[in-house]
Amino acid sequence: MQTIRGRIAVWYAVGLGATIFIFGIIVYTVERSSSLSELEGLVRLETDLIAAILGEAYRARDAITTLDPQTGRLALSPDVAALLENVPAVVAVVAAAGIASVQLRPGRLISSMLLTAPFVIAASWVLGFFLSGRTFAPVDNIVDEVQAISDGRSLHRRLATPHRNDELAKLTLTLNAMLGRLETSFVTLRRFTADASHELKTPLTVLRSGIERSITHPEVPRDVMATLEEILLEVNRMTEMVDSLLTLARVDEGRAPLHLDDVDFRDLLMELAETAGFLGEQASVDVEVAVPRNPVMMRVDRGRVRQLVMNLLTNAMKYTAAGGSVTVRSEVEAGMLVLRVQDTGIGIAPGDLRHIYDRFWRADVARSRTGARAGAGLGLAISKWTAEAHGGSIEVQSRPQKGTTFTVRLPLNPESDADGAADDS
Repeated sequence: MQTIRGRIAVWYAVGLGATIFIFGIIVYTVERSSSLSELEGLVRLETDLIAAILGEAYRARDAITTLDPQTGRLALSPDVAALLENVPAVVAVVAAAGIASVQLRPGRLISSMLLTAPFVIAASWVLGFFLSGRTFAPVDNIVDEVQAISDGRSLHRRLATPHRNDELAKLTLTLNAMLGRLETSFVTLRRFTADASHELKTPLTVLRSGIERSITHPEVPRDVMATLEEILLEVNRMTEMVDSLLTLARVDEGRAPLHLDDVDFRDLLMELAETAGFLGEQASVDVEVAVPRNPVMMRVDRGRVRQLVMNLLTNAMKYTAAGGSVTVRSEVEAGMLVLRVQDTGIGIAPGDLRHIYDRFWRADVARSRTGARAGAGLGLAISKWTAEAHGGSIEVQSRPQKGTTFTVRLPLNPESDADGAADDS
């Protein structure tokens, strides 16, 4: 049994079966002793009666036995024989054969137990399963509520505290106290992340502007120019990471609404195709973006969806060696836009697939063609949120050294929760 409820029911039935077995042994032992005692008393009574009769006959007559002239052996005298004819013959039956009729036979007891025990055990299992279900019903409710709270955005909720002072009430109070501490920690962390990201944007912008002005100055030496370009790349990378952190912090706080507009997805793909081609030339990777022939009208947040596709494209090129290829294809299936980003890169190990959407998680940097500048590990987390916020989903299929395919499904008519998010803006 996989559940505590099932195990309790099984053990309840096993315990009852063992109890029936022990009870049968006790009943058999007691009944056997009682029957033998009763039989022994009956035999003694009949024996005393015979002895008394024989004693009286001995005192009243000269001899009890005579010599039989035909056989030449001793035999009862005719008077004594006539007297004993009135003694019931059942004495012999009681003394010799009465055990079978009075004693509780083991075979009869075992057969009775075998006939009744299965029904009793089955009934006890059903009863135990029912009673354990009623007992564990509050535990199931606690599990359901905790699962609903564990998404990280519902830590303000609390479990309903039972009105009785038992173990479940203590467990509920302990969980509520733990949720309170977790909520405080999460709120503090989110506020710090949002504040730090917001405060870092301004100095990074000033720093980038200053570096860009310095690069364009005609009197800057070549070696200084190379250093400034390297610094600018790092500043841009930090700016991108800060923007991602700020986005995720707002998502966690529920302050990242979608700005929905009617968009032809073909226009977005054609815009991305030019950027992707330029990035592909720099990385020596062949990038192909297939644009549908017919219009694909959607109501989406254009900026968020563009960021989603761009994250998948740059991620694919990052893990594809020079000379490889990245393809982007889309089609409409059952009212859904299905977008596939496929690469011929090094793939993802099976053990890493469950972590790719975790924030700040990255596989071994040696797997990345760009080495130490492999990113902060936030792009896929944002992409997953974007797809789900639009009522869609994102999936991945990968084989090591064979490539990876990300599949994004977005509804052509977004779900009501996305509309609600747009209204909040």
